[in-house]
Amino acid sequence: MKRILSYLGVALLFLLMQGCASRTPPPSTVTTYANEKNTTNPKLSKLVGKNYIKGVVISLKQDANSQLWNYEIDGIETTNGKLPYVNFNHKTVLANEGDLVYASFDGMRMTEMFVVKEGYLKGGKRASPTPPIARKKSTGNNAEASAGKRDKAHQVIGVPQEETVRF
Repeated sequence: MKRILSYLGVALLFLLMQGCASRTPPPSTVTTYANEKNTTNPKLSKLVGKNYIKGVVISLKQDANSQLWNYEIDGIETTNGKLPYVNFNHKTVLANEGDLVYASFDGMRMTEMFVVKEGYLKGGKRASPTPPIARKKSTGNNAEASAGKRDKAHQVIGVPQEETVRF
């Protein structure tokens, strides 16, 4: 009986060891998309980790071979570690040339892009701000009466300096 159990134990150990045999994996023929992008355009930015940029889209061109859109963004604000320049590819058009954008990247992948102001740069120059709206001048007693008067309609209230709450 002992002999049979010992033979069964050895056979069981041999069967369990069959799953642990070392095999070399076949060589990988899969190429990653990030490697293809880096080899197609050497000017692309090499980003690692989480990055952000606030800037103007300088150029937007479509690559005929890969059907991707190439963005070049020149940063206007570099505070808090924002990038000064980015060159990347994306599959769709999210902003036009001259738009002020805020984009975030996770490595080489753009996660989101927000258009802050459309047409921020036109022809390489900053677009002129909208002219201020002039108030209409009213004639009559209402204009004279409210000019120097401070009633509830024309009351100026300052920012509170201290606040207390009682229960």
